[in-house]
Amino acid sequence: MYSLGIDLGGTKTALGLVSQKGELIKESRFPTSRNGFSQYCKELITHIHDFLGQETVYAIGVGCAGQIELGSGTIFHSPNLGWTNAPLGAELRKAFLGIPVCVDNDVRASTLGEYLFGNHKNPQSFVNVFLGTGIGSGIILNQRFLRGASNSAGEIGHTTLNMYGPKAPSHNHGVYEYYASGTALTRLGQEWYLKSRNNHPLVEKFKIRCAEEITGPMIGELAMDGNQEAMRIIRQIGIHAGAGIVNVINLLNPEVITYGGGLTDLGDMLIRPMIQTIEERAIPTALRAVTLKKAVLGNQAPLLGSAHLYRIDSSGKILNS
Repeated sequence: MYSLGIDLGGTKTALGLVSQKGELIKESRFPTSRNGFSQYCKELITHIHDFLGQETVYAIGVGCAGQIELGSGTIFHSPNLGWTNAPLGAELRKAFLGIPVCVDNDVRASTLGEYLFGNHKNPQSFVNVFLGTGIGSGIILNQRFLRGASNSAGEIGHTTLNMYGPKAPSHNHGVYEYYASGTALTRLGQEWYLKSRNNHPLVEKFKIRCAEEITGPMIGELAMDGNQEAMRIIRQIGIHAGAGIVNVINLLNPEVITYGGGLTDLGDMLIRPMIQTIEERAIPTALRAVTLKKAVLGNQAPLLGSAHLYRIDSSGKILNS
């Protein structure tokens, strides 16, 4: 018997058939419909039926960016999808009668996958920091997920690094993800371009015509080519990424912190200054007690974790399968 994991993203949805041991038996992906929640549900249910065929599953789990009401599986608000009060859990329970359905935050699902199947030996305290387009985290203390009073614990990207800093889209000032996310990398690249457009390396390499065409991966490519300004930008991102993780270490004193997400694919150019900042600024006793490591499951983490969301009870405790 297997469970079904669903990684619901803003551009694509992934389905994964997962064993109790965390083996990804098969997977499928399809574009996430932008024609509203009702249309998406119809397409999702059709894809699930096609994907499973005659296979039966004992649980269905969904990881989705946004604020989730756990009991019902309603997505209160998901900026990536443009949905408000979307009853995804109810729709799936209606379509798949008798099968338990769990809907939770995507970073929490990824954290569960990494915790259970990333060979971290199930520490008592574990934090997974996701450095992607935005920044999020999943927090496990005493083998129990920290959810908070409104299921929004772990929103580390909205914590403040500089209370007098620029206003972010969240309307707060100087937040972590303004300085250390994929969005920050793109913004800094655009600012660099606007300072000196003539004979700019971004124009020479990528033939861009305006700042809006610049992406974070372009800056990464230039840095790999040895461009000093691109390397400086990535180092700056790494320093700020480290500052946010210092706050996690000093506040929670965890045994293990993993870091992952697309930004970490920049490699040592980002990770080295990040680790250096952590070593310089974390409380020494807490630093000695923590193991810092790159998340190992990559894109499989949200599927494996979503498929095992049924193992989290109402108090957040992670149960044995």
